[in-house]
Amino acid sequence: MSKAALKAAKSAIDVKDWVKAESKSRDTLSFDPENYYANIFLGLSLFNLQKYDESEQAYRRALEIEADERRRKERKERTEAWQGLVNLYESQKQVDKYMDTAVHLAEIFRDQDDRFKCQTVIDKVIPFVQQHGTKSQYKASLQIILPGSTLYDFLDGVIPRPDQTYLKLVEMIEVEETEKINKEIANRRSRLGAVFGQVTTEVKREVWNKSPLEELYQNILNWSDDEELRRTIDTKLLQFGYNKLMVLQKEHKLQQRLKVENWARGLVILKYPFELAWRIVIEWKDCESIGDHDINILREYIQFFPESGLGKILKAYLRSEISPFPTVATEDEPEEKPEVPDDTEVDGGNEIAAPDDLLDAMIEGIEKSPNSAMSHRILAEYYLLLEEYETAVEVSRTGKKLVTAESQCSGLALQRNQDALTVSLANALIHYRAPKHHEEARVLFEQVLKHNTTYGAALVGLGLILEEQENFSEASDLLQQALSRDPNNLKIQSEAAWCDVLKGEYEAGKQALEECLERVTGKDPRSNDLKAQLLWRIGSAMWTHDVPSRTDRNGPYSYFIAALQKNQNFAPAYTSLGCFYEDVMGDSMRANKCFQRAFEISAGEIEAAERLARSFAESKEWELVEIVARRVSEAEKKRSIPGKGVSWPQSAIGVVELNNQNYQLAIQSFQAALRSSPNDFHSWIGLGEAYTSSGRYLAALKVFQKAETIDDSNWFAKYMLANVRRELGEFAEACEGYNTVLALRKDEFGVLVALSETLLLMAWKYIETGYYTRAVESAIECLNVTEKIIIQRSDTFNLWKMVGDACMLFSWVQSLAHRIPKEKILQLVENDFESSEFNIMADVDEVGQVALTKLKEGKLDDLTTCVYLGLLAYKRAIYASANDRHAHAVAWFNLGTAEFRAYVTLPGMEMKYRLAAIRCFKRTIKLESGNHEFWNALGVATAELNPKVAQHAIVRALYINDKNARVWTNLGALYALQEDYALANETFSRAQSTDPEYALAWVGQGLIASIFGEPEEAQSLFQHAFEIADQSIVPVKRLFTAATFDTLVNTSKEPALTSVLTPIFAFQKLQAQLPRVPTVLQLSALFDERVGDFKSASEKLNIICSIYEERYEESESDEDLMKYAQSKADLTRMQLGLQLYSDAIDNATMALDLSGDMEKLESCRLSAHLTAGLAYYYSRQMDESIEMFKAALTESEENPDVVCLLSQVLWAKDGEEERDVAREQLFGSIESHPEHVNSVLLLGTIGVMDRSTDVTEAVVDDLRAFRAKENLSREVLGKIESLLASISLLDGGEADATASAASAVFMRPSEVGNWQQLATITDDAFASETALKVAQGTKDQDAEEHSKAHSGLAKIGCDQRAIMLAPWRAEAWKDLHSDIVATVE
Repeated sequence: MSKAALKAAKSAIDVKDWVKAESKSRDTLSFDPENYYANIFLGLSLFNLQKYDESEQAYRRALEIEADERRRKERKERTEAWQGLVNLYESQKQVDKYMDTAVHLAEIFRDQDDRFKCQTVIDKVIPFVQQHGTKSQYKASLQIILPGSTLYDFLDGVIPRPDQTYLKLVEMIEVEETEKINKEIANRRSRLGAVFGQVTTEVKREVWNKSPLEELYQNILNWSDDEELRRTIDTKLLQFGYNKLMVLQKEHKLQQRLKVENWARGLVILKYPFELAWRIVIEWKDCESIGDHDINILREYIQFFPESGLGKILKAYLRSEISPFPTVATEDEPEEKPEVPDDTEVDGGNEIAAPDDLLDAMIEGIEKSPNSAMSHRILAEYYLLLEEYETAVEVSRTGKKLVTAESQCSGLALQRNQDALTVSLANALIHYRAPKHHEEARVLFEQVLKHNTTYGAALVGLGLILEEQENFSEASDLLQQALSRDPNNLKIQSEAAWCDVLKGEYEAGKQALEECLERVTGKDPRSNDLKAQLLWRIGSAMWTHDVPSRTDRNGPYSYFIAALQKNQNFAPAYTSLGCFYEDVMGDSMRANKCFQRAFEISAGEIEAAERLARSFAESKEWELVEIVARRVSEAEKKRSIPGKGVSWPQSAIGVVELNNQNYQLAIQSFQAALRSSPNDFHSWIGLGEAYTSSGRYLAALKVFQKAETIDDSNWFAKYMLANVRRELGEFAEACEGYNTVLALRKDEFGVLVALSETLLLMAWKYIETGYYTRAVESAIECLNVTEKIIIQRSDTFNLWKMVGDACMLFSWVQSLAHRIPKEKILQLVENDFESSEFNIMADVDEVGQVALTKLKEGKLDDLTTCVYLGLLAYKRAIYASANDRHAHAVAWFNLGTAEFRAYVTLPGMEMKYRLAAIRCFKRTIKLESGNHEFWNALGVATAELNPKVAQHAIVRALYINDKNARVWTNLGALYALQEDYALANETFSRAQSTDPEYALAWVGQGLIASIFGEPEEAQSLFQHAFEIADQSIVPVKRLFTAATFDTLVNTSKEPALTSVLTPIFAFQKLQAQLPRVPTVLQLSALFDERVGDFKSASEKLNIICSIYEERYEESESDEDLMKYAQSKADLTRMQLGLQLYSDAIDNATMALDLSGDMEKLESCRLSAHLTAGLAYYYSRQMDESIEMFKAALTESEENPDVVCLLSQVLWAKDGEEERDVAREQLFGSIESHPEHVNSVLLLGTIGVMDRSTDVTEAVVDDLRAFRAKENLSREVLGKIESLLASISLLDGGEADATASAASAVFMRPSEVGNWQQLATITDDAFASETALKVAQGTKDQDAEEHSKAHSGLAKIGCDQRAIMLAPWRAEAWKDLHSDIVATVE
């Protein structure tokens, strides 16, 4: 049955009846599930019915059945099931399954030795995969036909050659890796902190480490017999290996580098023109000399790559005179020549070409190959030959960097290449701007010699440096070492011999030079140059060591001439010949010609240039001196006489730049000079002057101090040092320096003037800092020095300006005006001068010949004397400056300033001085209209007289210089005078922004704030102005003290002592400046009263009273009489404080008598009544006291404070009737003024003293109400708590008193007095300790309170601290005594 069904299935398949075939196949399998062909037919039927999964299962089942059968019986594998799967996978385009199945099917055919069918299957696989698969699947399919696959040997000969297949793989992988690298770099470079170069290296390393390309290239080379393909693959293999080497890490480079070197040498051996291979062989060769290279390789490189950068350089090098290689003509022709293109120019030999042509070729080559270390090495050596040292330095440095980079990339040390470039760099540095870079060159030579002690070029170079540094012994040793290594080197031999000469071995050195001269047999230019040098050195040796031979024509002279015959451009010979003509023959003209010729040939001929410059200087040709100095300083190589510095060119340039006011360039020139000659005194002086002129005074100070150490006897260094100290504000040290100079050069005019100016500057500095006595002493000393100057020259403008300034200085310290040396100044101003000349401007200011007579007769007061003497000095300065327009303008300005100072300072503020000042300023502006100070002065002088002119002048000043805060402040003051306060305030703000440290700008804003009714803001501004102002500005101190006093008067609390001390100190300075200004004295006295200094206040008020009394006697003005009465009332209070009761009563009575009929003196009368009442009280004149207090009560309209005073006096009279009146007065006052604390306290105190519970009960509630208020002072609160405790003790005994004290502590635990009161009542140690702790933690605690807290502990140590805190407290001393006694007992 199963066979029939199987046949039926076969018949259905033949007629392609796939449904029936499926049915019959299944029928067969139902009877025989292990039937192989039934599964095959079923799979085929299902495949054609497009039931692919079931079809695959059927085929797989057939394979399993077939496998079982083969295990049971060994036979060859059948192909039907595999063929079916191949067709199935092919139709489904399942590439991987298709490849695996097809390969297996091909292997079955291979086992069956059916090559045709096997090839047919494989031939279909690769095109199918290429068409339908991915690149990786295609690469896998190609592996099927490559060596190593299971089918390659069977199909060899009928499948493509392996090299062609490998080539396809290479092409695919190259593209894939390039795309992968680019894609990965793009992804990673966007990461945070990624560096492009680092990312690129990492990506390439990752990709190329996994790359199969190297193996594929090798396989192509192994299988291919196509030479062109092999060379192409060789180049690709080398390029890939080289690229991979560049990105490998250092520890992995060795093996890869060896392979790359091997591949590169192979290409070079094959003479294949792949430049990378040749460059690797050439660049990677580590050799001490270029002569160690294979000349054949170099020439072949030139032939293959004539247009490459390295090729051009090598070609030029081989044709140059520095090439160590022989010409082609002397060598055997190579057996095999490389094939080169027809159009390639072949180098025919090593004929030497022109240096310029060779240099052009090398420069062109270096531009084409900027990354070639070999190119830079050759070019550096050639630049050294041409003595182009600056360019040689640049090229050598670049070459060293390239060698270092190549070493890092390849892993090769390349030490010899690095050393060669290091030596080239060091040799260039020896001569480039010598000796600036000698230290760097020495370090480079030593670096080379550390690992190669016999390196000849390094030994020679280091020897030359030591020779330049005049260390001839060590230089000779090094040159001898180099000579032993290369005994035929005439250059080294000549240098060694010259070193012997320089170090004093004249005979040996001269003999060695002569021997060297005999060995130079060449006729070429370089040989002639060497002969010229040797001849000159022999002549120089004879010139130096054989002095008698100088005059012999057959001596040094003959050698100099012979040297020039060998080389007409040998500059040192011309220099020596010039010295011969000048020093021996005395022929300056011929000598100068020789020096000029030497200088033309070489600007580095220091000796020739110096003598030439000296010659130009003697003929006053300073421009030529500058040209010579600049050329010498810019010369790359300088030659000077051993032992002689070469600082003069830079020093001369520094002087020129200093005169041209190019201070920075001057500094650089002098510094360069000092590097060459560190002990050059004049260069130090020039450097110091340049620093001073550029404002770098600290640097100048150090420089001049250094100059002093070099030449302590030179007065000019001391003088310049004193000048610098003056600029730094160290006036005392500067004066000391000037005096030291005068001790060396007595009556030196310039030094005397500088000393006088410095003394005057110091005096003004003392004025600014408040040291007025020192200022006057400095001014007097300045006048003493001026007296010495006038003896020499009396027509100097600055001299009379100094005299005038010194005289006017006394007007700033009026209390010391009497110290002015009047007689001396009169003698000075009259010296060699017609007195009638002083009448200039006398028709206006009346200060002329008549005033001079009054001064001589002593008819003027001290202040007027000072001012008049200053005016006379300034007038004389006008005549002294008549020939100088600028000085004349300044002289008129100084006179105008002094006239305005006279207007401001002298009593009465007479208008004549102001008009004179205006005329002076106008003349000043006519002479010089571009100075903003002149316009500003005119604006200030005309401010009140003509506001329009003043505004024009000040605005003009701002147009010239809008950065001057003083001018802006003056403009603001002008606006304020015109009552335009908003504009004034804006102008003052502009002044502050221009210069925040200008005090008067803040004063102006303070005045505006006062006008606008903002006293707190005004006080703050005045205080700030006082803090930043110097002590010379009077308005700042006056306004600050006045505003501070107003603030203290208007405050309800007792001010802190510190707030009063600052104004008092300000008054001390102000009183010294304005000793007889009543308002200043009176305000100062009121501040003294605040701090209890009644004596000082009394003295000031006595002066005020005398001033007003004098004024009243002259004018009989009611205003003066009122001020006199007010001053007497104030004086009465001070005398009361001094316990001068009788004087107080007299002055109070006088004040009351004078103020009786005057208005606006109510406060004065009240003060006089109260003071008189207290004075009578303390004098025990109770009735008179009561009468005064009654009058005060009437004056004050029942003022509660006056009521309290009256009540106290009535109580003190000790009469029952008076005491009743006192109680009634207090009750009435409390009823009228329930918030008056003192009235309640006084009434409560009377109640306690009377033990009257009615009175105490009446005030307790009020006291407790006051106790809870926050605006009371600490002193008042203490009195309230003390009174409450006393009342409690009176009413309820000690317990109630303790409760009251505890209540006070509870309400205000931070008050020390509350704890002290509790401790006193309870005698509790804890309360005493707490009081001390609270006192120590309180910031604004009074010293006495703090002392009391310590005393409360009743310990000797605490008592001592209490005395230290407040030694004036008698109780503290008593407590200490008590505690000591208690301890002893």
